[in-house]
Amino acid sequence: MKKITILFLSLLCTNAFAVNGLQFGVGVSATTGLNVSAGFYNKGAQSYFLRHFGVRIDVASVDALKSAVDSAIDSGMRDGISVGDGVKIDNGRLDSWHMSMLLDYYPFAGAWRISGGYAWGAADLDADIFGEIESAPSQRFYFYLAGDHYYYNGNNFGGVASIDWNFHGPYLGTGFDIDLFCGFSMFVDAGVIFTNRAARLELDIPHEQLYMYNKEMAAWNPITIPALDNDVARATQEGNDKLSDFKFFPMIKLGVVYRF
Repeated sequence: MKKITILFLSLLCTNAFAVNGLQFGVGVSATTGLNVSAGFYNKGAQSYFLRHFGVRIDVASVDALKSAVDSAIDSGMRDGISVGDGVKIDNGRLDSWHMSMLLDYYPFAGAWRISGGYAWGAADLDADIFGEIESAPSQRFYFYLAGDHYYYNGNNFGGVASIDWNFHGPYLGTGFDIDLFCGFSMFVDAGVIFTNRAARLELDIPHEQLYMYNKEMAAWNPITIPALDNDVARATQEGNDKLSDFKFFPMIKLGVVYRF
């Protein structure tokens, strides 16, 4: 078994199966999870074009690393992240993927390259939103309204915030292929996708058992659905106005390539 392993490694290191530039890679993306790529680049070719240009197709999905990604998001949101007015977000969950077709240009036929192409994909981030209404009773508060008995269980509220980003557009970036051994290289990519649309925010605040505390009357009043929907729509619009300034999706990738 040991001799077979040594022979196999020897064949790899001497390019016994050389196909003159075919390459396969695997890595991780900070925004879309596990990344797999295939392409062609032959830096030892006699042709100027083949020596300076390469092509790649890569696909990525967060599914294979979902538990690790969600755990990392939760760690970053420990105790919640304040977004103002007593509101915090917590328990982030990410679903993301992308696919791209790239042309790589190696100006000096070395490690550094400039990459361009086209990419498309999606990123969906869900998070719990919660808060505490100041000056409102923290215990269960009972009251009567029009002869009916109501209560609000404390001064906390909750809901769900969702950001969805379905995008496609040109990609521009840079990166390095750092030779290691036996045809293996470490690659680093950093760039942006200039998207066709910005991310969109949605807020889901349950209507059931939701009451508004009137500080002047020191009492909870049932909130009407139209009033709540108007507030949610206004907050959503403000969030989307801010998100509209960001129409580029960042890409950062790190991994290993084997070139035959």
